[in-house]
Amino acid sequence: MSVEHPLAPRWRRLVSLCYESLLLLAVILVAGMLFQLLFSRLAGTPAQFAFLILVLYGYFAWCWRRSGQTLAMKTWRLQLRNRANQLPSMWQVSLRFALCLLVYAPLIPLWAYTKHVPDMKWLLWLGLVWMALPWLWALIDREQQCLHDRLAGIRVVLLPIHRAD
Repeated sequence: MSVEHPLAPRWRRLVSLCYESLLLLAVILVAGMLFQLLFSRLAGTPAQFAFLILVLYGYFAWCWRRSGQTLAMKTWRLQLRNRANQLPSMWQVSLRFALCLLVYAPLIPLWAYTKHVPDMKWLLWLGLVWMALPWLWALIDREQQCLHDRLAGIRVVLLPIHRAD
């Protein structure tokens, strides 16, 4: 029988997300360099974007299925659990990734577009509102879970501190 842990507070999940974004930057840079070394003719094409998405999916799916945690989540003692208080299934992990991708992936081309077309800076603000929607949902959710977690049937729990005695 698994132990029931309390739900993680929003602020802790948000800080973990910020830390995760720094780690993902390193993963994307290494994967991008590897892609360019192996497939230099396809660099900068949709094939490279698809490759990077697959690398990110592999990273998250492996971490979430193996232990319910990425490196950033381990640092902040967060873990993904399903409603039965077990590690999420592959379906739940895939659904959570797809929902997060829907929210965060459009921000990259939006940022690049507004960088080259200064008159469209309002689009960047619109993108930030779009990015905040799952977190705004957490303000009204009964368990303070983000929208992508609620839809995937996943809970983010706070693990206890393990002390070496």
